[in-house]
Amino acid sequence: MISIIGAGRVGTSAAFDILRFRISDVVLVDIAENLAKGEALDMMQAAPAIEFDGKIVGTSDFSQIAGSDVVVLVAGGGRKPGMSRLDLINENAKVVRSSVKEVVRYAPDCKLMVVTNPVDVMTYVACKESGFERNRVFGMGNILDAMRFRSYIAMELNVSREDVRALVIGEHGDSMVPLVEYASVSGIPITELLTKEQISRIIDQTRSSGAEVIKLKGATTHAPGVVIAIMVDAVLRGRNRVMSVSTCLQGEYGFSDVSIGVPVVLGKDGVEKTLQLKLKPDTQRQLEKSVSMIKDAIKQLQM
Repeated sequence: MISIIGAGRVGTSAAFDILRFRISDVVLVDIAENLAKGEALDMMQAAPAIEFDGKIVGTSDFSQIAGSDVVVLVAGGGRKPGMSRLDLINENAKVVRSSVKEVVRYAPDCKLMVVTNPVDVMTYVACKESGFERNRVFGMGNILDAMRFRSYIAMELNVSREDVRALVIGEHGDSMVPLVEYASVSGIPITELLTKEQISRIIDQTRSSGAEVIKLKGATTHAPGVVIAIMVDAVLRGRNRVMSVSTCLQGEYGFSDVSIGVPVVLGKDGVEKTLQLKLKPDTQRQLEKSVSMIKDAIKQLQM
């Protein structure tokens, strides 16, 4: 069973994708009980069209998450136009702390996925607050960034997005690090297909695309929703997918006491393994800058 805390746009989009892909039953929890119940009823009425008999429950009662294999924490305020993810720190840290206490109380054996922004800082908060083993707490960010990176590469080359592979590490934010040296199209390095100017433009688009969507329509919805479903699927079915997720580092890449996006194997126990890539010196410097920004943000937390 999957539980999602937060019945806003992203939480409900993720819940429906989990049902649509026939992954699991879903419990949707929100302090606004009627909202959660209404969204669940709406999805249940759509279920015959997707030919899925899974259950979707909407509630404000945290005890309903008992027995969850994965709990997805989406609750909290979203970015408004002109805001950075880091602007949300203390407001959302309160929400994360209170929600994690309920998770520990009712679903102490779950894997905890953090989506609330700024996701790297909130993943760090969730790690500390829960006391869970670090493999069981991870954040969403970089998979979404990688999807955007892949999309812009495909658009630039006019090729199928399906054939593009890419990774993004670091902060889920302005200091993210798209890994140009590991991006390819059907195994062909993008450095063989694109000019430096084209790659630079694609990186800029990748970094700014989330803010652009927020400027145009007020929130990102469909992309994060489907990424949550993909991650849930990887854990619930033990698929051992290689993805960049925000995870609490203990010496990997030379960093500790910080949560930030790095490539991992995501499977039934959560972060099964952290993959230590050999980075070019310039890429390592970019990652160091990203880690520094997250650590500065963590220092701003009101404990």
